[in-house]
Amino acid sequence: MPAEWEKHEGTWLQWPHNRTNKGERYRAKLDDIWVTIARELHYGENVHIVVCDENERKHVQTKLNEAKVNWDKIDFLIQETDDVWIRDNGPIFVKDSKGNLCLTHWKFNGWGNKYPFENDAKVPIKISENGSSPLVRTSVCLEGGGIEVNGAGTLLAAKSSVLNDNRNPTLRQEEIESELTKYLGVTNFIWITGLRGEDNHDEVTDFHIDGSARFVNENTILYEYDPFDESEAHLLEAYEKHYQELRQARNTDGKPFQLIPVPVTKRVVKEAGTKGSYLNFYIGNEVVLVPIYGDEHDRLGLRIMEGQFPGRRIIGIDVNKLYAYGGMIHCVTQQQPK
Repeated sequence: MPAEWEKHEGTWLQWPHNRTNKGERYRAKLDDIWVTIARELHYGENVHIVVCDENERKHVQTKLNEAKVNWDKIDFLIQETDDVWIRDNGPIFVKDSKGNLCLTHWKFNGWGNKYPFENDAKVPIKISENGSSPLVRTSVCLEGGGIEVNGAGTLLAAKSSVLNDNRNPTLRQEEIESELTKYLGVTNFIWITGLRGEDNHDEVTDFHIDGSARFVNENTILYEYDPFDESEAHLLEAYEKHYQELRQARNTDGKPFQLIPVPVTKRVVKEAGTKGSYLNFYIGNEVVLVPIYGDEHDRLGLRIMEGQFPGRRIIGIDVNKLYAYGGMIHCVTQQQPK
């Protein structure tokens, strides 16, 4: 599995619609975020958009026309979806030993049968049928937001999500690692403890790594913390425990990683009832899309990203309305390597 900062052919999105369990105005609340994501990404790569039917495709075309996108960089795939979280339900793109692109299809069960998932679980199949890349099925239940790779053999994940009985009740850690090695090409594993049932973003994911610790190059990990110790006690304990676990981590050469702290928002994000993370960013070919909240720490979060991604534009996107449903930018994007 190539690292996210490696060259993309494009990015996949699932456009919000009103037939989810989120209410009749779901699409209207989120449209502008998706327009911004598509517009900013399409300058440097293709944007592949999954829409649930032909009427939704026409709606999205109207919105993107208003944003003056280049239609040579946009295409559509019509497939019924349950929601927008393609990072978790979509395919994970990998390259085989000859460098050919493949789609790995991991089992998706709605984060442990918490939400409807049958339509979303079909998205990898539809993407494979729509293109020319083969689909490779695995036996492990895994969401893309639950893992981080550095492109050099190391995978970072939280035990509370990937090793949870609500995903993989019959598999031991060693068996899951074997599958991750086979299908993602990783041989070195960093497991942080995580939090079951409740995390600092929502109760659904059982602590996805992409909101708490991220690779920005082969040897550097950004991790979240609360500089004012104002988060809930169980979160503060988790921050400290995860930091200590990351300090003990080593790369494939046996060397420690550089660790860079990134604060959560200073204030609780009203829409979500908890503090927000800047780590749920997405690395495009030319841009890094960073969640912001109208918070005093937004500028600092963006400056940290500027320091880590020289040569890429850093774009802050207000995600308050999306965060109300439990996710940010990385959760709704999925890279297809070049």
